[in-house]
Amino acid sequence: MLTDHEYDRWKRQIHIPQFGMEAQHRLKESKVAILGVGAIGGAAALFLAAAGVGSMILVDRDVVEVSNLNRQILYTSSHIGKYKAQLAADRLGELDPGLNIEAVVQDVGGNELKQLLNGCNFVLCCFDKNCSRIPVNRECLNVNIPATYGFAQNFSGELITVLPGQTACLSCVIDENFPEPEETPIIGAASGMVGIAMAAAGIRHIAGVGDLMAGYRLIYDLAFPELIKIPLERNPACPVCGSLAL
Repeated sequence: MLTDHEYDRWKRQIHIPQFGMEAQHRLKESKVAILGVGAIGGAAALFLAAAGVGSMILVDRDVVEVSNLNRQILYTSSHIGKYKAQLAADRLGELDPGLNIEAVVQDVGGNELKQLLNGCNFVLCCFDKNCSRIPVNRECLNVNIPATYGFAQNFSGELITVLPGQTACLSCVIDENFPEPEETPIIGAASGMVGIAMAAAGIRHIAGVGDLMAGYRLIYDLAFPELIKIPLERNPACPVCGSLAL
């Protein structure tokens, strides 16, 4: 049950006919992992916390740098040199004191990643390199947790949502060894747009409302007033989810 205070906090969305009290309870009982709380992850975390997700794990090894501040809206100039995961946890705790938050300031992989994802209902992978995204994809498939992956560069961004055993996985559609820029050129609004879309995907999945649009490559571009939606096919030879996967 919601307390009177919680009802007042979320009543604007509870009153949506397709949402209601049941969806709000699902959010309150949910646990979400956000891997990377920079530009994309920070925007996603704010809207997930505001919507009423009950528990979050925030993973980021980095500290705030001045060059982050054109897009990483959780942080201010006074935060430069401080760890993002802990700052994000503090900020979200101020937004909703009832939110259960775990801040993880380290690289995660292997057994650490498996332990972190234990009990999660949804994962938002906001890491900025494919070499970091691919292990997350593999582990989410191993433990059967839906996940969404966000990318942003220049004026555009995209996301791919993966349902284990139902849709193409991340390894079906991207190459871990594809050359990536050391420093990605990006305008902040593009990364924020992707973060909000990822938060919406998490809310839709947990609350059971609307179309998750899994199995598509969704591309948002500030230069064009439309959403590009590209269907993705599972790769039978995928090393992670294909017939030859170990």
